[in-house]
Amino acid sequence: MKESGLVTKIDGNTAYVLFERTSACAKCGACGMISGQNDITVTMENALHAREGERVEVQFTTKNALQSSAIAYIFPLIMLFVGVWLGYVIPQDIFPVKDAFAAILGIIFAAVAFVVLRLLNPYFKKKFANVYTMTKIVEESE
Repeated sequence: MKESGLVTKIDGNTAYVLFERTSACAKCGACGMISGQNDITVTMENALHAREGERVEVQFTTKNALQSSAIAYIFPLIMLFVGVWLGYVIPQDIFPVKDAFAAILGIIFAAVAFVVLRLLNPYFKKKFANVYTMTKIVEESE
């Protein structure tokens, strides 16, 4: 998928590109934009040496974008459910209220999921590094 965005900041070899929601991308969600959000800023390698204020065309792979979103959102949710389920399954001699124990265990498992994602962040950055790629600098007349 190709979209054009505005380079808002350059930091070394990293470009921050602002995308605004268009009718073409209204419900795709591959870029990470949630409903009600009208714009998103993503980082990418500044392969074209674009400058702040320039408009660039960006190619991104929907598959990698959706995979990274699934890992970031679904894994902690699954861990939350596993924790709640274990809270109901484990016999409770120490904790008298089963619902409270399940809720606490669910929160602990979700927190552990976020810690795991944080520790694996360097791996995921390498794996999903080429989600966004600048293809050309868009001229004002285009």
